Amino acid sequence: MNNYTLLPLSFPVNWAIRRDPVFRLLDDEKWADNFFKTGELLISCFDKFKNYPDEMQGDKEEGKGIIRGEDSARNLHLILYDSGDNAFIMSTTTKIGKQVVDDFKAKCAIKINNPTEFALEIAKKLPFVLGGIEGNCVYDEHKILKFKKNIEEYAFFKDGKFINDRLGKDAFREQTREYELFLKLEKYKHQNEYRFVWFSDKIVKDSYIVNCPEAIEFCEKIKI
Repeated sequence: MNNYTLLPLSFPVNWAIRRDPVFRLLDDEKWADNFFKTGELLISCFDKFKNYPDEMQGDKEEGKGIIRGEDSARNLHLILYDSGDNAFIMSTTTKIGKQVVDDFKAKCAIKINNPTEFALEIAKKLPFVLGGIEGNCVYDEHKILKFKKNIEEYAFFKDGKFINDRLGKDAFREQTREYELFLKLEKYKHQNEYRFVWFSDKIVKDSYIVNCPEAIEFCEKIKI
């Protein structure tokens, strides 16, 4: 028999998360050289992703979400929405494999040994950025989420309609929790994407070049 005793902690406890590295693939070594000299790095956005001609490098469905739910009369409701139009995005991979290298015509990579510290330094150089999120992308056969409860129980839905005011949007975000920013179709699964998202106070329509030498210490250059 195991006996457990809970003792109050009377001393400080330090805790940390072990971070696995991620890799920013680049199609020309000069981009890596520029970064390690000056901290120069191109940060993209969903508008750019949606307009890439190459299907594997871009995705026209980025940031789009669909949520389905039923009301008390068993009527089906679909809410279609866009997200991330105020976000800067950087895609990396957790695993360098032949397929993803071919997708991006990669010649080298920036190995980011501490993704969170790296992201915090980049955030300081992006315009009007107050926060962000990072994490692994999720892959599925479709991009449809399902409400766990009757849709009429949510604050953003009333009389068969979506309440499109600030309180309604806040309640809606509590349910989606930025899931759509990381949701991609199964055909991209081999890319093992780890995504950085920086939220700006402004709408982001174009890429932005940062000069962030402070981020260099968390990285190293590797050839492919």
